[in-house]
Amino acid sequence: MKHFLSFSGINTKVKAMGAKLISPEEFKTIANLEAVSDLIAFLKNHPGYREIFERYDEHELHRADAERIISVGLYLDYAKLYRFANDMQRKDLELFFFRYEVTILKNCIHNIYSSNRSFDLSLFEAFFNKHSDLNVTALAASQSMDEYINHLRGTQYYPLLVKLQNSGNVTTFDYEMHLDIYFFKKTWKLKDRELEDQSHKAFTHRLGTEIDLLNIMWVFRSKSMYHMPSSDIYSFIIPVNYRLTKEQLHRLVESATLDEFMNILKTTHYNSFAGSLHDGTMEHVYRNIITKIYRNNKINYPSSMATVNNYIHEKEAEINRLTTALECIRYGLDPQVKLKYILQ
Repeated sequence: MKHFLSFSGINTKVKAMGAKLISPEEFKTIANLEAVSDLIAFLKNHPGYREIFERYDEHELHRADAERIISVGLYLDYAKLYRFANDMQRKDLELFFFRYEVTILKNCIHNIYSSNRSFDLSLFEAFFNKHSDLNVTALAASQSMDEYINHLRGTQYYPLLVKLQNSGNVTTFDYEMHLDIYFFKKTWKLKDRELEDQSHKAFTHRLGTEIDLLNIMWVFRSKSMYHMPSSDIYSFIIPVNYRLTKEQLHRLVESATLDEFMNILKTTHYNSFAGSLHDGTMEHVYRNIITKIYRNNKINYPSSMATVNNYIHEKEAEINRLTTALECIRYGLDPQVKLKYILQ
């Protein structure tokens, strides 16, 4: 009862915030909008986004601007929860923030390698200044990897990226994959040190399943699409095992054919995932599995941060749907087609 009561306050806070999420019916309305300005006008009047859009004129914002402003909604909600949380609860939230840092770092790298140099992170500057030692504005303005890595001096990411850069012939794929591997390895260790009781159980189950499935998908893609040798596949494996044992993962990597790979996978805890690899729905099925874990954790671990984690996951999904809606408007898709893409 003591543990349950310690989470009742923040869970009540999350319930109130959850009431401001966009409903399926509201997404049907969004699917019928024909212009970016229409969507912005809708969000200006929605309780979940009114705060961040009220100072903007919907007729003056471009699609890319709207996407960045929508993303601010996630960080604002995170900041509200962080301010409300006690010290123990903040440890869980800080592991979520680690993922946001890595996402921003990957986006900045992608920007350097692309022809689009209008990557503006000024909207996120105040948030990251408070929660991070990253200079996101300087990173976003970097014109080369040398400049980018130099801006990371003094952070935990500098040694990793310098070592990778010095190895030679490094691509954006290499940088982004190694940042992901670093995130998962470190988070797997940190959750054992920072989290307790039900919060630890819920976080471990969700993250462990995520890692196992990501490794399975990586090995499958490497063999079916890239035809990579086993030695190269190992370079991008997340070195963490949850319900997929080290031996099982090794056998998957060393499998000589896709049929052998599938037969091995069917002997593991993730037997039911094999069908989605065959029919091309693995990304969709992966997202559904992780979403189901978030929801089940909320029920199974009431004396934990699982309710908060589930809300953050729902907010992330909502922002992805709004970004998809902007893309659909850009291409002038029919309302029913838009809705299919938005809700998939």
